[in-house]
Amino acid sequence: MYAPATGQAKPVEEEVITEENVYERPDETIAFFPKQVLYDLFVSTLILLACCVLSYVAPAPLSEPADPATTTYIPRPEWFFFFYEQMLMFFPGYALIGFGAVVVPTIFVILLFAVPWMDRGPNYSPLQRPFATVIGLLVVVTVVLNMLLAL
Repeated sequence: MYAPATGQAKPVEEEVITEENVYERPDETIAFFPKQVLYDLFVSTLILLACCVLSYVAPAPLSEPADPATTTYIPRPEWFFFFYEQMLMFFPGYALIGFGAVVVPTIFVILLFAVPWMDRGPNYSPLQRPFATVIGLLVVVTVVLNMLLAL
């Protein structure tokens, strides 16, 4: 979607196929059915078998059953929620929970999606695109630092 919108991708100029020239070029494609379907089925089966073997060889660790009588347990989120937990630390209070948990991460995601449209220069090198590089690095550094601070 981005490349055609910014003009970086030019449409491919294809020759018009007519009844006269349809057989001039050899067919370089393979049939979707049954050949490509069988390839996909084979690879999907291999991936499924790998997942089954991995789940048997290295099962997920289970902790002890929950004990409602203990008061020493400190609940901790999974690693992929550390960023959100740390954002809540920066915005204390009940009134700012929605802002820290929803609005700020949404702004980060929108910034990352908007970076290509903010810097529409013809250069692809990060050194020649300081604005886009700084915005992207700021978002990534913020997320990584929040996750590290939550540990």
